[in-house]
Amino acid sequence: MDLQARIDELEVENASLRVRVVELNEQVASLVGKVADLERLLGRNSSNSSKPPSSDAGAAKTNRPENANRAARRALARKQGKQPGAPGSTLCRVGDPDVVLTHRPDRCRGCEGPLDDAELVGVSSRQVFDVPDPIVVVTEHRVERRRCVCGCVTAGEFPPEASAPACYGPSIKAHALYLMCAQHLPRERCAQALADLFGVAVSTGTLDNWMREAAGALVGFLATLTAQLTAAPVVHADETSVRSAKTALWVHVCCTALLTLLHVGRRDKATIEAGPLRSYAGTIVHDRLAMYFNYGTAHVLCNAHILRSLNELVANHHHQDWAQGFIELIIDTKKRVDAARADGKPALSAHQQRRIRKRWDDLCDQAARAAPPPVPGTYLYGTNKDARLLAVALGEHRDLLLAYTRDLTLPFDNNQAERDLRMIKLQAKISGEFRSPTGAARFAAIRSYISTNRKQHQPIHRHLENLYTPTGAWLPTPTT
Repeated sequence: MDLQARIDELEVENASLRVRVVELNEQVASLVGKVADLERLLGRNSSNSSKPPSSDAGAAKTNRPENANRAARRALARKQGKQPGAPGSTLCRVGDPDVVLTHRPDRCRGCEGPLDDAELVGVSSRQVFDVPDPIVVVTEHRVERRRCVCGCVTAGEFPPEASAPACYGPSIKAHALYLMCAQHLPRERCAQALADLFGVAVSTGTLDNWMREAAGALVGFLATLTAQLTAAPVVHADETSVRSAKTALWVHVCCTALLTLLHVGRRDKATIEAGPLRSYAGTIVHDRLAMYFNYGTAHVLCNAHILRSLNELVANHHHQDWAQGFIELIIDTKKRVDAARADGKPALSAHQQRRIRKRWDDLCDQAARAAPPPVPGTYLYGTNKDARLLAVALGEHRDLLLAYTRDLTLPFDNNQAERDLRMIKLQAKISGEFRSPTGAARFAAIRSYISTNRKQHQPIHRHLENLYTPTGAWLPTPTT
């Protein structure tokens, strides 16, 4: 009887231990996944992810291969700095200088005699480019009242810029707007810069009012910009997150080489449809975000994103071979496209395209074997999860990633959109988070105006000044 009781007791204890083993195995699997994810995050830098080079740790910069710090540079196989044959620039003299100063020698360097009446035998000149000390010019507008012979008194009208007994004019407002939205100065530092440069005391509240006034003047510009982007044959699209108080905002960009439209919202369908993509019927270049596939009639995927992801896998011996093979294939394909474009060809030859697709499919098969789907009931973590997702994407989107080989007018990457969005991250880095979604939307509108002006080589300060005058916003001319 004692033996049977002991057996029953051990069976109960054994069952309890089995349950505990299952629980511990689940905890271990969860912890292994977390460790893999943390190792993956710690191993990311500008060479294998979308992180900027400025965020790299010292070791990452030291150990980074010279030709692997940027995916685009790897694709072009070029080194840093000015490229051979690239045009240079220098400060050129002008034919009609504003001020001419003549410097005459007083005495002869040989006999030390006076040279007042000496013969002039030659003149050499040098030009110094500088700006005068900035000063504030106060203009007083006086409105006269005149009495007609009929007895009626009529007064003149103040110009639009004279909106108060004492107020700042369009030029100083344009300077402030440029400092805040083009050079990303915070409000306090902008006010300090205006005081140091021009000797004017402006409060941060006044600067906010100037931002609101400028954004209100851009309604027509944004409508024109949206219409022109809707009519463009190819546009780039991307998005990035910013903070506003305790909420997350998303800044979306739709752009071309000559146009930039930034708008603020969420990472959802409603925000995308608030921009030009709602009724867009052309080709969209993007980074595989699923929502973008619902718009446009054709798609081109960014190869720079793929190169960064592949570069992260190269460090893993299990995925090194196929990842390195894809990197070499993509870089070689890019070189072939560049050569064909330089020769004026519309596309790669059919033979070259077949060879590239064949090599691509072989590497996809190799990737599928190295990164198989998880066994039912289990999960993939860390690098293995990334490798599996990338292998599937490379197989499913082959034709979209190679679209630029069939039409050489299409881009290799989505760097145009990333460049236009980078200023949003720079704004957050320098000035911190936005105070409200409304403030973020105003900044996005003004930044769209500045970026489009710069792309089309327009006088930015003059056009910012026009926002505060009856002239109004400059409107870009159609580019299609």
